[in-house]
Amino acid sequence: MILSDQAHVPYEDWAILFYGKDFMKPFKTFRQQLKILRSRGLIINNGSRATRILETENYYSLINGYKDIFLQVNNTGKVITPEQYKNGVTFEEIYYLFCFDRELRNILIEYLLKFESSIKSKISYRFSEEHKEPNAYLQMGNFSRDPGKLKKILQLIATISNLISKNADRNGPIKHYLDNHDGVPIWVLVNYLTIGNIQYFFDCLDSSLQNSIAKDFAIPFNKSYNLTIQFTSDELANVLKTVNYFRNVCAHEERLYSFRIHKPARSAQISNHLNINSSHLDRGNIFTVVSFLKLVIKKEDHKSLIRKLKRLFDNYNPKFSSVNITDVMNKMGFPANWESYY
Repeated sequence: MILSDQAHVPYEDWAILFYGKDFMKPFKTFRQQLKILRSRGLIINNGSRATRILETENYYSLINGYKDIFLQVNNTGKVITPEQYKNGVTFEEIYYLFCFDRELRNILIEYLLKFESSIKSKISYRFSEEHKEPNAYLQMGNFSRDPGKLKKILQLIATISNLISKNADRNGPIKHYLDNHDGVPIWVLVNYLTIGNIQYFFDCLDSSLQNSIAKDFAIPFNKSYNLTIQFTSDELANVLKTVNYFRNVCAHEERLYSFRIHKPARSAQISNHLNINSSHLDRGNIFTVVSFLKLVIKKEDHKSLIRKLKRLFDNYNPKFSSVNITDVMNKMGFPANWESYY
């Protein structure tokens, strides 16, 4: 069916085709929603407070997003159907987990942005140092000569060209440089690039530039921790890939605490650099990205991140009763002795 057929299809059938059968679930009042939750064993101590929460927080995001850890499971670990909550689970606990995750996103994004700013600065500096001609980032010859990356390089140049074009008539740095200097320096341009664009940019660079940028991260790390690691461009690419996933989760306010990368980056060398068992790092979860950040942000910033996470865990520990804060931390990939790694 094409869009022009919409007028000839009953609304209900069209909605199912485009949104799935869940679209047809009938509207439920807050009172009805709470009644359904009670029927599944959820304890709601204060219906008025629960209603006020649902008035400000979307039911789907709150309940469907954070109920999993509170549901009964069978011997194989699968949630039983129809859904039933574990004994003693309260509405407040689900809401506390929701709030915990919101605070977690706010904490993590601060340090992901520190890395993002740092790698943008290093890429723009090293690229400009190597390629001094105007608009050098629009020339294919200034990127990798690997034939397997040709398509990616063309896509990168097209993305940058479109970005400049879209901002050419908008008041701002890009318009200023186009009007007054006939080109946009890369150190200005990188501020408009997403972390995904930056991942692409780094991947398209020739190996010598990639290695220089990786070394720019290794030098302060070695100095701060009194080590002599060789931080390779492949390892930096793995960190960048991991950060990109979590940056997007935070930016879109998606559920973070249990997020895992489907195909996480694996690096035995990063495990050696951090002196953390690879089994803890290869899962692509919160513990992975927190550990990876140690390599690419300042030592004092990483210690600040760890302090804030510990404070978050301590603050929410007494708020849960049917589950434990360690259950939440396990979902995040934090081993029992996680603090000893930092």
